[in-house]
Amino acid sequence: MTRHEMREAALLILFQMRLNDSTEEELLQDNVDAFELEYNSNSLKLVNGVLENDALLTEIIAKYSPSRAVDRISLMNRTIMQIALYEMKFCPSVPDKVAINEAVELSKEYCQKNDTAFINGVLSSYYKENGDE
Repeated sequence: MTRHEMREAALLILFQMRLNDSTEEELLQDNVDAFELEYNSNSLKLVNGVLENDALLTEIIAKYSPSRAVDRISLMNRTIMQIALYEMKFCPSVPDKVAINEAVELSKEYCQKNDTAFINGVLSSYYKENGDE
């Protein structure tokens, strides 16, 4: 499984966890059965890291989102940014620019075109002030 596939699996798991009340185990089994979703322990570590730091990551998004209040940002966009911010803040083995690029690539697959520019702008603004700490 590539790092991109690992991030994509984490994105899909997080997004679905936030939409329904299923347990992580139920959700994973449903996705494996219905969509043949592949995931690994790194995907789950990323999911759990984002969930554990949800408030902090949301706060960062709010600070660097000049044009949209957090509650007006789509769940998919927020989740993509949270994954990137988590990696930038807590995963020193992942270069910040790689985390941003991966977020942009995921947004191209799952978001509207103008959302990609917004996501890149928020993450780049954070990077300019805090990058590679």
